Amino acid sequence: MEHYSTLAFVLKQEPIKEQDRNYTFYTQKFGKLAILTPGARKIKAKLSGHLELPSLVQIEFAMSYKPRLISALEKFSFPEIKKKQKPLTAAFLMADLADKLSLEKQDDPEIWKLLFNSFYFLEENLNKSPQVVDFIWLYFNAQFLEILGLSPFLEGCTECGRTINNKFFSFEKKGVVCQQHSHKDDWPISNNQKRALNKLFNFSLKQFSDPSCLKEVLEEKKYIEKFLSKFTLVIKSDIINL
Repeated sequence: MEHYSTLAFVLKQEPIKEQDRNYTFYTQKFGKLAILTPGARKIKAKLSGHLELPSLVQIEFAMSYKPRLISALEKFSFPEIKKKQKPLTAAFLMADLADKLSLEKQDDPEIWKLLFNSFYFLEENLNKSPQVVDFIWLYFNAQFLEILGLSPFLEGCTECGRTINNKFFSFEKKGVVCQQHSHKDDWPISNNQKRALNKLFNFSLKQFSDPSCLKEVLEEKKYIEKFLSKFTLVIKSDIINL
């Protein structure tokens, strides 16, 4: 039986039978992996303390019919995130999205990089600016869809290509539409909202070190939260029905 070692982020844990747990990791070398951890629910289990979300861990596992965890060494525990409920909730949301929208055993360096950068950005900046907690989840959500090639079309009308007065967004067509091609279920969308969304989907985290850039996005926070929630549900539905 071959053994493998890799860095990994903990995405999820589930109880199995009386004493076992099944952990889902996003690993640097192998992508998403679900790995059985026998005995992890025992009171004195050596591994479970290193596997609390969010955590960056070095894991060793055996690859068989179902991968089994051999060891886990915590590399970074993200202590600032774990001190307060709001950043911890943001971390759980990011982990959940990565779990639900990534395929098992398919490594993607861009997803790994996004997880790494987003967790560390939140850890290092939440005490400097509490606003980053509201921002990072929106950024992660948008960037994950961008990596998957499933970002919304925010330029010309998806029906006629018109580039002005596109004041509606069609979730069915996954893009903006002009008034002539809009339907009753389409959402109104302003130029400011389109600009804020464009930044979330296209800017790097480094570019958001500019306070004015961060402010422009957060001024449209309520709209963007609702937009990304609905748009991501549409994407999940499309993936399930493939």
